[in-house]
Amino acid sequence: MNSKYVYPVVIFLASFILIIAGMAFKIQHWPGTSIIFGAGMLVQMFAVLWLIIVILKGDKK
Repeated sequence: MNSKYVYPVVIFLASFILIIAGMAFKIQHWPGTSIIFGAGMLVQMFAVLWLIIVILKGDKK
């Protein structure tokens, strides 16, 4: 994998921790579910947008 793709992909995969934690909070009916789940979704959105920008920029020679 090209090194410029590593950070967005790692952040995208790591955001699943927040989403899984949000789901666990939802199942247990603990407060803070929407904040944790929303944060995970925002991090994923940021990572996807970053990856799209990196792909579209391409190699400038």
